[in-house]
Amino acid sequence: MAVPGTIVWNELATSDLEGTKAFYAAAFGWTYEEIATPAGPYTLARVPGQTRPVAGLLQWPKGEDGSDMWFTYVDVADIEATVATVAAAGGRANPIFEVPGVGRMATIVDPNGTTLALKQRDSVA
Repeated sequence: MAVPGTIVWNELATSDLEGTKAFYAAAFGWTYEEIATPAGPYTLARVPGQTRPVAGLLQWPKGEDGSDMWFTYVDVADIEATVATVAAAGGRANPIFEVPGVGRMATIVDPNGTTLALKQRDSVA
């Protein structure tokens, strides 16, 4: 189990999934495993010889004009309380959402405009 406040996952949302995969395979030797999720296909990136994936990659949904970006996820014990603390500290949070089997998540923005993602595990995950 992760310790609240620690980084637990990295995820890249990209407009060019195949080009991105080719770049990181060439740069770091990453290999990929495609998995099906309720939200659509998801790519797990792995370093050869390691059992745990190092990151997730996903294609921006069609019609969504997102910039390519890495999301860093921080473990939290209580996402509602953390969102309230973020607001009290001068940041803001986007709506909390749930990914079945993974946990509850939200993105926050600090006073400088930097985005960070929060992840509260499901009791089963």
